[in-house]
Order: sequence, then structure tokens, then C-alpha cells
Amino acid sequence: MSKTTTTLILELKKIQRIINSSPVLDIRHLKFHKGTIYGIVGPVGSGKSSLLSILSGSVNPDKGSILYDYEPFKKNFFGYTQIPTDVTYVNNNKTDNSTVKSLFRKSNASQVLSNYFSNLSADKIINTSIKKLSAGEKSAVELSYGIESDPRVLIIDNYALYYDNKMENKFRKKLVNINKDHGTTIILASPNEQTLRSFCSVLIYLDNGHISKIRTGSHKPRTTNRRRPTGYKKNNSTKSKSRYRGKNADSK
Repeated sequence: MSKTTTTLILELKKIQRIINSSPVLDIRHLKFHKGTIYGIVGPVGSGKSSLLSILSGSVNPDKGSILYDYEPFKKNFFGYTQIPTDVTYVNNNKTDNSTVKSLFRKSNASQVLSNYFSNLSADKIINTSIKKLSAGEKSAVELSYGIESDPRVLIIDNYALYYDNKMENKFRKKLVNINKDHGTTIILASPNEQTLRSFCSVLIYLDNGHISKIRTGSHKPRTTNRRRPTGYKKNNSTKSKSRYRGKNADSK
């Protein structure tokens, strides 16, 4: 299958992540397709965060390779991976002195945050430094920013870990909408299978760093790619199908 007709966007080959001489992730082969919502499910310590860090380019695997649009991630002069500008990784680890408002340089922070917080709460935190936010506030702010950045691939660790049902429902609707309207590929990790099952197309189960099974979720993958906004660099007019092909049996 040629690059012009396939829907592949990320591919892992013989990936291993080793910490303190112990393997925490060992995946033989795993593919991700454009315009699909993936849920990574597993208990604490199963390798979810390690997998997402590698997918985002934030961490290099100790063995194996990762391809993004059929090419390895680029590296800078010092050999560090350059994360593609159209990939956004939300992992609740931002701890610098930046204010919430400074994150939203290209949009109205108050207006964006009011979609998820009450107006009173949004106004209260907008000039607060990120490191002073509660875990729930930080998670919601960073996910709001990730959605607002309109990425090609949105990767979210510990999804909805700190949200009540009302806030989770707001974010869920927004994620489904950007997937539907812009063809955004979304990869979320959570120990809560039921939360992800309700809106993911594919569920990938991890156990001790290995893929134990892959199942379909309740959300149907997009069947066509709509045109991205003006200025979007890649695949602006692609009309290929975006369907999970289930060829990961050798990764179990």
C-alpha cells in the first residue's frame, strides 16, 4: 500500500523502554491510523505513560524505532528528538512560573477556559502561575490548551483522572468534535476502561509493559478526512478512509 492511500500516522517497531535495568515497555509492533480515537488502558505501572512519552517524542526508546508519517522523529544538533509542532502531549507535568493566561497567546484565555470552568473559576485562575494550580485545575488548563492548539495528533496521559462527571463530559464532547471536524488523531491513557470505552474507537490494553489485547470501542472511526483549516501543513485534502485495521496481533 502506498503512502498516498494508507491512513497510517504512527508506527512502533520492536520498542523497548528500560528503567533501572528492568524493561517497563516491550512492544513488537503497533500501528496508529489517522482520524482515530485510541484508548490506552491498564493499571498503574502497566506502561501507559512510557508508551505515550515515546509516541509523543518526549522520550526515546532504548530499543526499536518509532515512525511518524513513515519517517523517524528529527533530532537537533545535540541529538535530542524534536517533537513535531503538530503533535501535542498533555501530561500534567508543566511546573514553571508561566501564568495560565500566557499559555493562550493566540486566543482569549478567559473565553476558552469558561467552556470548562465556571466564569468565576476561570477568572480566578487566569493570572495564576501554573505550578500553583491544583492537580485538577492544571490538568483541565493543559487539556484546554492542547485542544485549542488544534494539533494533528493529541496525546493525553491520565485522562479525566481529576475531573467530575460534568467536566469530563465537556472535554469528551470537545474531543469527539475535533476528531469529527478536523480529523485529529487522539490517543488517551486512563486506568478507567469504562470512561475510554464510551468514546474511543480502539482500546489497547497494557499489562506489565506488554499489549495483552486490542478491542474495538463504541465510537466509530471517521470514514473521511475533512479539509483542515487554512495553513495546515500536511494532508490538507486527503480523503482516504481512517479505519483501524486490526493488524497488531504480533504485538501481543
